[in-house]
Amino acid sequence: MEDIVWLKQMFRQELDLRPPSLAKIGENSILIHDEEGSPIAHAALSNRWSSSEINSVVVDPNHRGRGLTHKLLEQFGEGRLFAYTRDVRLQSTLFKAGFERRLYPGLLTLLNIGISRITMFFWMFVALEFRRIYHQFRHLLNYKLFIRP
Repeated sequence: MEDIVWLKQMFRQELDLRPPSLAKIGENSILIHDEEGSPIAHAALSNRWSSSEINSVVVDPNHRGRGLTHKLLEQFGEGRLFAYTRDVRLQSTLFKAGFERRLYPGLLTLLNIGISRITMFFWMFVALEFRRIYHQFRHLLNYKLFIRP
């Protein structure tokens, strides 16, 4: 299966992530493939001033529980990383990888995130992703911030 087709399929299944129409694989993406060359895990970063945001982590449901998220995080290297998530499995993985639970990422980072989220909201509206918009607003207060200093 082509990598981008797989990624869009995973994004369709997970309403906490960006819309499938915004799925891309670029220089800030990491993909893990199985023995047959099929994609099984993906993570992507976005630059946010002096930090990088992990804006998507996807592991194929048939391959979960094998430490793939740890492998993805290891490949991001050093530097300040942060992620917002409400997924308890990802929260546990982030703690084990040295991330700390925080309430505030910093003013410039927060402004950058705000602009990004507003832009994404408008894109979801244009793309008619009303179910995704509703889901994300409904769970807005459940997302937790984790930072690796």
